[in-house]
Amino acid sequence: MKLFFSLVFLVLSTLLAAQPLEAIDQLIKKQMADQNITGLSIGIVVNGKIVLAKGYGMANLEHKVPATEHSVYKIGSLSKQVVAVGIMTLIQSGKLKLTDTVTKFYKDAPSTWSKITIRHLLNHTSGLVRESPAFQPMLLQHDTVLIKAAYKVPLVFATGTKWQYCNLGYFMLADIIRQVSGKPFQQFMNDEIFSQHGLTNTQSTSTRVLMPNRADGYIFAGKDSLVNATDYVAFRPSGAFVSNITDMLQWELLMQDGKLLQKKNWEQMWGDTVTTDASNAKAEGYGYGWRVGNYNGRTMVNHGGSLPGFRSTYYRFPADKTAFIILTNSDHTNAGVIANGIVELLYKSN
Repeated sequence: MKLFFSLVFLVLSTLLAAQPLEAIDQLIKKQMADQNITGLSIGIVVNGKIVLAKGYGMANLEHKVPATEHSVYKIGSLSKQVVAVGIMTLIQSGKLKLTDTVTKFYKDAPSTWSKITIRHLLNHTSGLVRESPAFQPMLLQHDTVLIKAAYKVPLVFATGTKWQYCNLGYFMLADIIRQVSGKPFQQFMNDEIFSQHGLTNTQSTSTRVLMPNRADGYIFAGKDSLVNATDYVAFRPSGAFVSNITDMLQWELLMQDGKLLQKKNWEQMWGDTVTTDASNAKAEGYGYGWRVGNYNGRTMVNHGGSLPGFRSTYYRFPADKTAFIILTNSDHTNAGVIANGIVELLYKSN
């Protein structure tokens, strides 16, 4: 499926009748200046139609390469929803169950892990420590090394009793995909998801593989001073992938159209949630790689992502078939400020 993108502003559908895209453009330009953002790319879908795909600023300062909708960024924890889809494809094909315990895949795991299921890993309620004690950003290690290093660390809380963000859980999900599929995690994701659905710019992060249109990451080091961000050698399944706006928009349409996964399985990812804070009545929910809240009575599904030099965010309003994705190559970007401003503009007159 080929999508055609335009840099020319289009008039939004009735959802945005009172608020043209120029207002979003002005918001982004102001935030680019206020936050000293190096480069930013954005895509917007409204009522199931792509209405904007555009870049601002620079993807590479040294070579003066502008950011566009084709610029490829590290997407950080936006990858979690993609890993979750990998799991859901195996569930959909009957090769895996949400209720499968991790001890099915790690026979030598401590007894305290015996109640941890696939679902607990997906929604961050396993009780596992957030990061493996063996993780080193500048060292390439097999996932099983990092997973087994956590055997000696006590659970932070009893499985299923609380919510706490856990990157280690997504390392385990990637390794379970490897075990069940019989393919390396990266190969499975490419073969079964990216290649089959035309996501040609989405792939696993690597310091060695050539990636056309790759954006470089930058860190704000003081007044008018930027430095190159550290490029992790380690592969992190919790923030596994790089992508661009053209692919992320296509990903959104796969969700909306019920492709790759059956529609009920897509919807389960943000419909089957746990609360992130049992003591707070206004707390968000968390599904399978998605945070779930509401905005003026509308279900709002979102997630952020970060790695050194990169910040990203993805907001969805499933009932309206409306979404937007923001990818940046500035470590200091507060993408939430931009995202919240866009939400207000999208729904200002509704």
